[in-house]
Amino acid sequence: MKKTPINKLHIIIALICGVLLSLAGCLFAFKMGFFDEKSDLYKEPAELKIYVGDASITDYAIIQKSGLNGAASELRDYIYKATGRKLSTKLTFKGVNKYIAISKDKKLREHDAHILIENGNIIIRGRNDEECRKAVREFANLYLGLSFAGEEREHVLKTAGDEIHIPTDFGSSAEPWIEEREPIVCLWKTTTSRGAYYNSATNLKSELMSYSDDMLYSYVKMMHDCGFTGIQVTDMCSAWAAYGSYEYVHDRLRFMADAAHSMGMKFTLWVWGAEFNGYGWDDDTVNYYGLNNHEYALARENPAAIATFDKYYSIYAELADCCDRVIGHFHDPTNLRDQGDTAYFAKMLRDKFREVNPGIDFGVESFADTIDLYELDSELQGDATLYSGAETYEDRRWENFRTITKGKGFNYGIWSWNLIEMEIDQLAEMNVNSKIIRDVYLRTAEEDIIIKPTYWSEMDSYHVANIFSLYTAGNLLINPNEDSAKVLKDAAVAVVGSEYADKLYSVLTLIEDARSGDSFESFKWSMDRDNDAYILLSSNYDAEGIYKRACEALDYLNEMIDADISCNTISLPVSVTDLLKMVKPHVKQIKEFAAFRIEYDKLAAKPAGSVTSEDVASIYVPVCEYDVITGLWGQPEARAQYELIERLCEDRNLEVPHNNVFDYYRKQRIYQEFVTLQRKASDCLLFNPENGFQFGVAFRSEDSKRLIGELVEEGILTENSDGNVFITDWKRYKTDF
Repeated sequence: MKKTPINKLHIIIALICGVLLSLAGCLFAFKMGFFDEKSDLYKEPAELKIYVGDASITDYAIIQKSGLNGAASELRDYIYKATGRKLSTKLTFKGVNKYIAISKDKKLREHDAHILIENGNIIIRGRNDEECRKAVREFANLYLGLSFAGEEREHVLKTAGDEIHIPTDFGSSAEPWIEEREPIVCLWKTTTSRGAYYNSATNLKSELMSYSDDMLYSYVKMMHDCGFTGIQVTDMCSAWAAYGSYEYVHDRLRFMADAAHSMGMKFTLWVWGAEFNGYGWDDDTVNYYGLNNHEYALARENPAAIATFDKYYSIYAELADCCDRVIGHFHDPTNLRDQGDTAYFAKMLRDKFREVNPGIDFGVESFADTIDLYELDSELQGDATLYSGAETYEDRRWENFRTITKGKGFNYGIWSWNLIEMEIDQLAEMNVNSKIIRDVYLRTAEEDIIIKPTYWSEMDSYHVANIFSLYTAGNLLINPNEDSAKVLKDAAVAVVGSEYADKLYSVLTLIEDARSGDSFESFKWSMDRDNDAYILLSSNYDAEGIYKRACEALDYLNEMIDADISCNTISLPVSVTDLLKMVKPHVKQIKEFAAFRIEYDKLAAKPAGSVTSEDVASIYVPVCEYDVITGLWGQPEARAQYELIERLCEDRNLEVPHNNVFDYYRKQRIYQEFVTLQRKASDCLLFNPENGFQFGVAFRSEDSKRLIGELVEEGILTENSDGNVFITDWKRYKTDF
């Protein structure tokens, strides 16, 4: 048989046919959903409805500049994965109504926003192609409902819901007051105050370390939406004890670091620098000053102390590779009694992290002005960031700190504590502090002429329910001159939308007026009977007005809860309904306290001799704790309520009425703290009732003595011949394994 010669034309035709068949096969495979999740397109894209204001993102066009086809196509794929729709791509703005533009700008500064939204139009920018693609992924994670875009674990968040609302304006070319802003995610376990008092009634919706990955990712995103540029997380042995191991805690912290980085945020690790035992974490190898803490005058001369610090600093440093910043906390709590020791171990901590991450920003905070900066400089030689507190009072306590910091060449930041809320191991409560935050920020900013902070962190201890103070702080750190009422109203809109914003704003201003007042003095708890500033004990407390507003606020909350509102422009790890249900018991507590104050003020206004013990007992019904997070010192309104009862009775020489249930929970707090201390001791510990529970700050020493006496009568505690007490069955808590 004669063979037909194969020429070049045949080959070309065959190749063309092969390509066409391959394309047809790919198209068929796509139509049938045969692509797997690791390909450029999902098998089954989500069908999220994404809006920028009233405009659907599927009506936008992507404007791609020359050389940025990769970033534009990647963005197009992300939008497809989220919505199931592909956007058109164009080279010019001609004929385009709404757009997402991707552009390079070599003049961008380090802290300039890479994502801008202006009048509903979106600009994604970077100094080069790589930065533009990174910014596209950040945009997908922040605004398209994705998690870890561009990574193997990329997926649509289960917490995204069915609709996503992107703000119509975000980012600015204006320079923020504070460049780097972070919440201090405090890891006291919400059900176990300070590792001692366990409250089984606590709502677990705020238990961050028990969140699913998607919930924790959404929580980090929430901080971005509140105006923060990163997150700071506290690493301490109390958290390890509360959650079972440091490995578990570190796994969660590493996840939070990854989440933050995927959204263009930074991650800071804050560590206890000189506290490695206690709060439920029992390690009998821990040693500071030798046998019975007296063998050595200096901890740095004790080989066992060096080994202890090295052991725990090595544990902390396991996270060094994912940290942008580390902050050492050396006082309160501490086991160091020499400033030279503090400086020595601060250098050890810095060097331990620098071994793993040479570029890490190392710092030491001194929130109570307890660090000798000259001693610190002798070891650190200016190579660190020093953190002061904010100027909460008028006494200008931090001016000298700033002056020394500048003179020694240290970088400067602010670590703010107990400003936007109380630390939950003490008086845990939901707070709204917009007016106080602005006042403190403006007062603190007056000292920027000495040295300006480039970093500021604010406490996040109560977590989700304190989102409104977090939002206020994050935005006022950008511009402290902003009207705080407007910022708080914006927070309400961000959560529930414009339809219900006025009602939520009314709830928030009630909480602010009833629990915080207008100044830090009215917000900060006090045990001083002559101090009339603290709002809950003040004669200026507007009981009738607050009661009326609380009744109205509860109606508003019930209406919003029944409406099952979808979240507006802010990320939440829980539903809006769950958040509002978390707020509700706080308003109920405010209402109960206001009702008590109305009756109390009537009795207090009566002349001496006209009030009996029975009169006082008739108005005393303790404020309920409900399912809120309750600190070691008890529920704030209930605590203040009892103090007022004591004052009235002592002033009128009347017998103080006691509520058995209220006393029972106070005794539980005392007993469980004794148990926590006993657990790490090999022998029976003695406690002096004269010292008072929590140094007499949680509640008066007289109350501690009375309650400890009752525990002795009940056989829970035993009193020895010296008047000290011990846990009757203390051997039950001795650990022999």
